[in-house]
Formats: sequence, C-alpha cells, structure tokens
Amino acid sequence: MKKVLITGVSGGLGACLATEYLKMDYQVYGYDINDNDKVKALKDMYQEKFEFILMDTSSDESVLRAGTIIKQRTDSLDILINAAAILSLNSAKVLEEFDITQSLELFDVNTLGPLRVVKDLLSLIKKGEEKLIVNISSEAGSMTTHCDYITRYDYCMSKAALNMQSIILQRYLKKDGIKVLLVHPGWIKTDMGGQEAPLLPSESAKGIVRLTETYKDSVDMGMFFDYDGSTRAW
Repeated sequence: MKKVLITGVSGGLGACLATEYLKMDYQVYGYDINDNDKVKALKDMYQEKFEFILMDTSSDESVLRAGTIIKQRTDSLDILINAAAILSLNSAKVLEEFDITQSLELFDVNTLGPLRVVKDLLSLIKKGEEKLIVNISSEAGSMTTHCDYITRYDYCMSKAALNMQSIILQRYLKKDGIKVLLVHPGWIKTDMGGQEAPLLPSESAKGIVRLTETYKDSVDMGMFFDYDGSTRAW
C-alpha cells in the first residue's frame, strides 16, 4: 500500500487532499495542530487507513515527536504534502500599522515548518516508490503574479521563501530521484480564503492530485504550477 503524509490535514484543503488519497487506497497520515470535525469525519469513515497525529510545525520538538510515531508505523513514505500554513489578521495591515514582530510566527509555520518536516521524514521519502514532496505555495509568492498586494508583507514573503527553499531542495534531492513540486492551490473557499472565494477545496485537491501523478517522476521538469496544471511564473 502506498503512503502519503499531509500536514495541515484539519484544514479545508488538507482534509480534501486526505480524502482524495484515501479514495485511491493510500494509507494516509495527517499532521495538524488542531483535531477538529474534519479529522473526526476522516477517522470515522476510513478507520485504520487514516491516522492523525497532533503536531505543531513551528516546533522542532513537536515535529520530532510526531516523526518518531510515524517511523514506528512505517519505513517509507511515497508522498509528503506540506499544506499547513497560517495568515494572521496582522498581515492585512498597512505598513504604518503592521507589527513586524508578529510575523515571526507566520514565517516559522509557513516557511520553516515545511523544511522541518522534510528534514525529519527524508529517510522515509527516500525509501518510497513515488519519492515526491509537494509544498503548497501561493501566487502571493510569485514575483511576477502576486496580485499587486500592498499589504500581506509576511505572507507573501513567507511563500516566496518557501519557493526558494523548494528550488534548493530539488537541486539537493535530484540525485535521490525525489521530485519537489510547488503548487498554487487557487483562491479556495476555506477559513483562510474566505467564503467569497470561487473555488471549492475539493476541486483544488483533485487538481493537485492530478499534478502529483503527472510530475512525480520528472525531476528535470517544471516545479511551480497552479492546481489546474498551468505553469505559474516565478
């Protein structure tokens, strides 16, 4: 049985990604700082095929503790999807009102969090069949197509930094046959995206899964895509 680990699994996109892979008969491991109704529904419906572990991506200790549990369950992972991210109310403030110090938590989750998880689980990914890392980025991290924001300094910067991190990871892990993908999930109807967003998280999740199937063996091909397969400009 193939195995995938998804961070941010209690969120709208994370839960939908978990559902898609469970339907494909993957063993799914989920990380999140919250255990909510979405997690309970996945547990109830899929039983032992879905395992949830409380984990805070901003904490080295929490990531290591969760990784110890995963390594007791399996000796390999086929896919790792880093979907955990936050957007604070502070992000929406103009520069004169923006609290720079509050941004440290956002960077710790959005940028350093994925790197912590990859570092901890890399030995399992190397032993997987599909050898794929997916970092959920954003158009906000593109220097070219960033929606002309005049706020969201920390969020945009955190996603741009995640993009650079992923480029370095792909360069480093190419020798191991590991593919790194960056995906803009679209403007989705979630707690972060808001209810006015035009895209359902289930639609985005289906597109992301199609991308993983298309590019999992292509370490020399593109990295940064929209959920629908369109190439996203850096």
